[in-house]
Amino acid sequence: MEALLRFSGVAARKARATLVAAMGLAAGMALAADAPPMPESLNLYAGQAVVHSVAGSIKRVAVGSGGLLNVKVLGTREVVMIANAAGDTSVQLWMADGAQKTVPVHIVQGNTNQVADAVRAILGDIPSLGVNEVGGNVVVTGHDFSSGDMDKLAQLKKVYPQILIFASQNSVEMRPTVMMETRIMEFDKKSMDEIGIQWDTQINGPSGGLIRDWKTNPYFAIRQDPFTEIGGLKGTQSYFGIATAITSRINLAMQTGNAWELATPQLSARSGGSADFLVGGEIPVATTSGFGNVDVEYKPYGIKMHIEPVVNANGDISTKIETELSKIDPTITVLGNPAFLTRRTNTEMNVHDGQTIVLSGLVDANATKQFDKVPGLGQIPILGALFRSRNFQANRTELVIFLTPHVIDPDSERNKAMIQRSEQMKSDLRDTAGSEIVD
Repeated sequence: MEALLRFSGVAARKARATLVAAMGLAAGMALAADAPPMPESLNLYAGQAVVHSVAGSIKRVAVGSGGLLNVKVLGTREVVMIANAAGDTSVQLWMADGAQKTVPVHIVQGNTNQVADAVRAILGDIPSLGVNEVGGNVVVTGHDFSSGDMDKLAQLKKVYPQILIFASQNSVEMRPTVMMETRIMEFDKKSMDEIGIQWDTQINGPSGGLIRDWKTNPYFAIRQDPFTEIGGLKGTQSYFGIATAITSRINLAMQTGNAWELATPQLSARSGGSADFLVGGEIPVATTSGFGNVDVEYKPYGIKMHIEPVVNANGDISTKIETELSKIDPTITVLGNPAFLTRRTNTEMNVHDGQTIVLSGLVDANATKQFDKVPGLGQIPILGALFRSRNFQANRTELVIFLTPHVIDPDSERNKAMIQRSEQMKSDLRDTAGSEIVD
């Protein structure tokens, strides 16, 4: 009886082992059946793992570059491949029946399907957008992209290097236009205090917004409270600041003889563009090359202004302002060429439409000391009148530049007013001359 029980236990264990083996074989056959057959060539992306089956039994496998691709045989009929990095390699298979099979493998950096979907999700509202997967790359085509769309595309390319950009930006994109209303004035220094330009005293009324004191030295001082005392202009210091609602005070100063308007140029630039203004002249500077040839280069001098405005969706304006005043210094010459004395401001400010930016301190009374020594300076617009001013020579007045940006378009009231004023000037000129001299 005991022997019979031992025999029964052994038989049971053998039966269980046979059942497990049969289940494993069935699972292996199921996996082999589910795995797709090995193609003639493979396109993978880095990090991708695939399983393929082959007809017959695999005896041996080799890969051309183990750094690009890892290969492992499962059983005798399946191959697992894991792509590590972008590149090209191949897998060599030796079969039990003596046959051989070579499978080229091309690996790209990322999943092109996911990259294409990301491009469509972010830029899908562009009517001309085209997204195509070509050879492991994602080709983006289209036309009339806005500058913002091109920026988005550039950021996508940083994340997905396989993006190839063949899209073009709209060269005539409709952007807001900024008209920089400029008033270059000679101001009595006592009157400057009254409208808050020099900021020696507390600012009165609604004038004042963001106030900053800029100096022609390595230090840029910012006062925390714009409605309290801010350092004045002395020596070679210059002022840069913003003040609102000062137009009426400027006009009052002009009516009382405390301010004189030297010029009122108007600069216009598209958002993201630039505009320049130069009043002065050019002086020839001769240079000698190594072969004895004499080249002549003209150096500009006078008042130069460069603006680069950008307008956001709310109509707020961020603008770069470069202002330079250069004058000839005849006391210093190099090879017969005079030197230049230059004062320059370079800053960037955020303002609202209609706020006034003030620049001051670019010219001091010391500039008039060399005035009579340089022929022709008296004929320079703005500077000639300024240097001839006895009040300026006596250091009682100062050159002040007011910049007021406005966002305009063809239908804006300000633009219509400018057109109307231009037509009125043409009409007055026609009446004076007696004929049409302006087309």
